[in-house]
Amino acid sequence: MIRKSVLLAAGAVGIGAGTGVANAGTPARAPAPTTLELHGQGWHIDVRGRRFGQLPAAGDRANVYGELFDRPGGARLGEFTSAWIHTQSPFGEQAHGAGSLELHTFRLGDSSLFGLGSAGAGQGAFAIVGGTGRYAGARGTYVARQSPRGTGGDGTAHFTLTLIG
Repeated sequence: MIRKSVLLAAGAVGIGAGTGVANAGTPARAPAPTTLELHGQGWHIDVRGRRFGQLPAAGDRANVYGELFDRPGGARLGEFTSAWIHTQSPFGEQAHGAGSLELHTFRLGDSSLFGLGSAGAGQGAFAIVGGTGRYAGARGTYVARQSPRGTGGDGTAHFTLTLIG
């Protein structure tokens, strides 16, 4: 009888443990992604060792910066800075060729978002790699179109960010 009681208790614990594992392994429903549109004005590029308007060469480093708004001519939301390296793809000019490696900082009030990626011909795809303040733990992706003064651009930018989680 004691032996049957021990087996019954062990079975109950096993069933309960199995149920707990099944529930713990069930993925939680992720919140819907959030889209954030940012518009840049006063977009500039400063290329070390080059005159204003002189195009960068492979290996050149630069700083890109400007102000961020909710829409062109709208409310100012913050500022943008970037550490930029011109990589110049060895495969020649292509529609999707990487022309740069970029580290972006979006300062939005008391919080920041950080992105990393590459671009070619003024447009690129980037990963959101983190944030601070209300963006702590942020992740996602974004598309950037930048047209800085100093390389023939009109001084504008546009970002479509998709924040996950």
